[in-house]
Amino acid sequence: MAMVHIATKAISRKAGQSAVASAAYRAGDVLDDAKYGKTHDYSKKSGVMSSDIVLPFSLKALGVSVDRETLWNTAEAAETRSDSRVAREWLINLPYELDEYDRHQLAINFAQKLCDDMDVIADVCIHRPVMKLPFDPNVPPSSKYLREGEENPDPRNFHAHILVTTRAPTIGPNKTLAFDPKLKTPFEWSNKKRKAHDLPSSMQEIKRIREMWVDTANKVLAQYHLPLMDARSYKDQGLDQQPTIKMGVEATAMERRGITTEKGNTNRAIKERNKLVADNHIKQEADNERRISALRNGLAWATEKNARLPGSIGGTKQRADFAKQLSGSSEPHITYCTEQNNRTAIRVDDTKRCVEEAKSGIAWAAKRCENLPKRCDDTKQRIDDTKQAIEGITEAIRKSDIEINRATERSARPAPNPFDDDARRARAARLDRQEGRIDRDTRANRFKDERIFEYAERMKLHLAMRLIQRHGEAMAIRWAQGETADDAPDKFDQRQVAQLSEFAQRHGIEDHDKAVEFTAHLRQVAKRFDHTLVENNKAIIKLLRDPNAEREQYLALTKHFIDFRDNIDQKRAAFNTSIIDKLGGSAGEVGRMTRDIISSFSYTEGLTYYINQDNHPAEARDVAKEHLADTLDKTCQQFKLALRDVNSLPTTQRKTYSEALKATLKTFTEQYGKELSESQHKALQGGLESYHHQVSRTNTPSRGFSP
Repeated sequence: MAMVHIATKAISRKAGQSAVASAAYRAGDVLDDAKYGKTHDYSKKSGVMSSDIVLPFSLKALGVSVDRETLWNTAEAAETRSDSRVAREWLINLPYELDEYDRHQLAINFAQKLCDDMDVIADVCIHRPVMKLPFDPNVPPSSKYLREGEENPDPRNFHAHILVTTRAPTIGPNKTLAFDPKLKTPFEWSNKKRKAHDLPSSMQEIKRIREMWVDTANKVLAQYHLPLMDARSYKDQGLDQQPTIKMGVEATAMERRGITTEKGNTNRAIKERNKLVADNHIKQEADNERRISALRNGLAWATEKNARLPGSIGGTKQRADFAKQLSGSSEPHITYCTEQNNRTAIRVDDTKRCVEEAKSGIAWAAKRCENLPKRCDDTKQRIDDTKQAIEGITEAIRKSDIEINRATERSARPAPNPFDDDARRARAARLDRQEGRIDRDTRANRFKDERIFEYAERMKLHLAMRLIQRHGEAMAIRWAQGETADDAPDKFDQRQVAQLSEFAQRHGIEDHDKAVEFTAHLRQVAKRFDHTLVENNKAIIKLLRDPNAEREQYLALTKHFIDFRDNIDQKRAAFNTSIIDKLGGSAGEVGRMTRDIISSFSYTEGLTYYINQDNHPAEARDVAKEHLADTLDKTCQQFKLALRDVNSLPTTQRKTYSEALKATLKTFTEQYGKELSESQHKALQGGLESYHHQVSRTNTPSRGFSP
């Protein structure tokens, strides 16, 4: 992860500092100081890679240009107090992973944002780490060689000094540069004055600019797939890391010369502790990866077994057909008994005796099959797909019993000889063989059913674990660490996590029950995945099993709206560009927000029309609804900020942009007032109050002192 370092300090006369001298030193330039009658020559300073003057867009649009010497002499002349702050410096650490051109462009882009945000002029100087030659006792002391025991600075320490003015620039006659002697920029105000003007404190403002720097740098780092910056503290990031303390100039110089300091010892102890924590974290990550790999292998094994399930069902059906054939094989014996009954009536007594013995044999067979319906019922509860086959077997056995009973009642003498029991014994042997086959098939089916039930239970546990751990790093994509869906296709994205959370809340499934041990809680959740829940929530089950396939399907369904949105975004950008001249110029950030507000009406109408088209996919229309809500919220915030800052525009642009904002605000409120939330109404009202406050303040006569 790239290091985040941004600091600010004031250049103050109270500390004996001069804006001209500070600018000359940072730029490695020669500048004449008109106030003190000196020439500051730092042309021999090494390590300066570039120096640029950055103007706000409001001055660029007017064709104003200024050199470094004129800029800072003018800034010095605008200050009359002996303890005035004549400039402010922002020091940023540039990512060493970027090349020289990209570092330069990144520093200029951030300085441009500072200029437009604060309405100041910036002097951007990029320094590289100055590396010295190794210590040589035979060479006289020189700045080109290290001292004995001294170390070189970090070779990755590329940084930019951004020196900005403390007053807003104005244009004098002949487009000459001037500064308003009565108005400091709001950043230089005291916290009491900032609070009176509904502005955040200085510390909150510094945090905002820090986040602006991180966002600006991350856009460039993301283009090159480099680790992103994170402005949050270690605690907010959830990292068990302790920050080092600030060394200071003196302690740093002593450490480079090989002199051990207390601060250096403290930082070394902190770094050693952080290294141990990081190594332990890496070990835990490796253990987690092994567990994940084992779970994936288990899922693949269960999937393979499920793929064999249709074959098992087909085998069960074949066994049922075979049972039906066995029941049909009794028909020749029934015919034989009928013929014997028609031929003679002499053997009635023997036939009755044979009938009684046959009945006892049938009762014995029925007793052997008493547990078969219970086994069939158990199998039906576990695997619904085998229900039909088992019922077929039960029905075939029932019909066979009925046919045998009927044949026995019609039969007279099964054997030609009253003393010959071969026919009875043969029939009993056939019944034994049939019942043996049925017992073997039943045991085999029960064994397979138990295996299938075991696979199903493992799958339930796997799905339950993925559901209750959907927020964890092993299951959810770590966007803050720069991880993407391409890097981790088997993890859930933010939309999928929200969808699973809604499912869990709807069914009362908790992520963690503190009163129950984790394994017990996991089994409780797994029991909830019964046949009814799975059938009614097939989309959620598909999402849990394969988030990447669900994501690809969702993206395919929403691609239609993405293409539509890109088209209307291009049309909106073209329209915004076309009305710049009508409004009297670009007017910086205020002008951009105002043009977005003006074009928001046609933009939201296009989104509404898309949402009302029933022939579009439902997923695409849902995304369009979310985008419409975001657009309305963004427009309300743009109203608030634009109305607050429109009075800071030059006179030539202030009138046109003010009138455009007031007219669109009235139309926007009439058209969307009922759809806006309470916070959005407050944003509109707050912007309007700020605008009226600035107007009344502008119209109030000056009392002859600087604010």
